[in-house]
Amino acid sequence: MIAATAKRGEMRTIRSILVATDLTEVSDPLVRAGAALAAVLGAELHLLHAFDLQPLPPYGGGPGELPTFPERMQQAERALREQVRRSVPSGAAVASLDVIMYAAHKAILDRATQVAADLIVIGPHRRRGAVDRFLGSTADRIVRAATVPILVMRGEFRLPLGRVVAPIDFSEPARAALDQALWWAGSLGRTPNGGATTEVDVVHVVPREPGPGGAAVDAARVDAELDREVAAAKERVKATRPVRIRPRILWGESPAREILDFAAEEGADLVVVGTHGHGAVARALIGSVASTVARESPCPVLLVPPAP
Repeated sequence: MIAATAKRGEMRTIRSILVATDLTEVSDPLVRAGAALAAVLGAELHLLHAFDLQPLPPYGGGPGELPTFPERMQQAERALREQVRRSVPSGAAVASLDVIMYAAHKAILDRATQVAADLIVIGPHRRRGAVDRFLGSTADRIVRAATVPILVMRGEFRLPLGRVVAPIDFSEPARAALDQALWWAGSLGRTPNGGATTEVDVVHVVPREPGPGGAAVDAARVDAELDREVAAAKERVKATRPVRIRPRILWGESPAREILDFAAEEGADLVVVGTHGHGAVARALIGSVASTVARESPCPVLLVPPAP
């Protein structure tokens, strides 16, 4: 079974999935992904739409119409039921449907606590100007505060997973993300009789030029360290299905750009990144690499928070 990070070296099964939707067709892939994961894992599926007092919602109403609060609630509830109809397979169970008028990030985090969510599914941000330098205001706040992994949907979620990309910088948060990558590949990857094995690319990016001290990077040493990280992860995580792990060293100026280009070239189905940074300030900003990857990835991204 898939697991979510608890403490270092400890995994807990995903039993509850919360999907945050804006009710438009843009968010249909989120609902489909949540439903597919819930079906495979036997987890509860919870759907939530949160809205504030904007003049008009992206569903219902029309130009010049200003619906009352009860009308807004009714419109949203109808739209949520309609989204379930078109996005959730017939006969699949939905544990809860909720519409809440509240700041979106607070509503999502509060609801995640109420349903004991082990995974939160959110969509890509909507640009609102220069302030959205990271994931977008709502997603950024959710990722900063969440204590469980967050699946940021980019395109469709493909099952079974064929290729998972797991960037690593040899830090503790990155190791937690690597553990998650192995669990997802082992739990949602190809079955042994499928004729192919799911691959996990463990990627480390090193600069092309010497570091600040002037010393060139020892490629052989980096390669040996990467092998040690992979071996340790395999000991920590016992995959339920065969998984082929490929340590990969990439050279480039920008870790985020190298990861994005690699994921696109290799046709990755999922990128798994730790939401850490070097110091409290970087953590508060999610971490520039994780944020850039989640914002520009060609496929869904699983953001793994630091262990409590």
